[in-house]
Amino acid sequence: MAPTLVLLHALGASGGAWADVTARLGRRYACVAPDLPGFGGEPALSGGVAATLDWLAAEIARRSPANYLLVGHSMGGKFATLLAARAEAGDAGLAGLSGVVLLAGSPPAPEPMDESRRAEMIGWFTDGPPRNADARRFVAANVAHPLSPEREAKAVADVRRSSPAAWIDWLERGAREDWRDRVGRLSTPALIVAGAEDGDLGEQNQRRLNVPHFTSPRVAVVPDAAHLLPYEQPDAVAGLIDEAACAWLSVSASQESEKS
Repeated sequence: MAPTLVLLHALGASGGAWADVTARLGRRYACVAPDLPGFGGEPALSGGVAATLDWLAAEIARRSPANYLLVGHSMGGKFATLLAARAEAGDAGLAGLSGVVLLAGSPPAPEPMDESRRAEMIGWFTDGPPRNADARRFVAANVAHPLSPEREAKAVADVRRSSPAAWIDWLERGAREDWRDRVGRLSTPALIVAGAEDGDLGEQNQRRLNVPHFTSPRVAVVPDAAHLLPYEQPDAVAGLIDEAACAWLSVSASQESEKS
């Protein structure tokens, strides 16, 4: 049975950011792309990473997928890894996890970021939602090439409707929280994807910060892409997810066959 895909978006995005990816995968997989707390249409939470992690665990438990993959982009990647650790620790509500795909994933360690850029990004939201020009600046800084007008408009709109509290909390606290010891080394199959032109969360930092948390991860690099992979290269992203899901499903079926 094909797994359900649970897709967790990036900072300043929403579940709708996955639309071009799920359009390519929806015929084969059930796709669940929630708005994370404080983004899209979901109210913000207090309590940092732990509160959002609890919220996500409850969402997955409520849906009770028999077999699912976690796909996390940037900020969503940190949550995907922490949920996988929680599943391996025996959380019954997270049973059925068969793999993790990280797209430019934020690591369990503090996320590498230039402090002047962090301060600038926080400043955009200090007095409320950002100006259109600032949201466009954020999107432009995270792509290798300009997006189509339609995709840029969607990405900018998501940034502008982000909760200032959630945006600032992630940059000041969430991205800096260190969960390395609590995650350890996971046996969950993993695919770790980087954009070839991503700066902070490109291949080098994926290998340094995310790879050590998985027993035998595969690393893939997407050309002509920086950080906003679901918008920049949805065909490549969908293909990598499909390839990983098929491989892990085949391994699982083989293991079940050996048991019987």
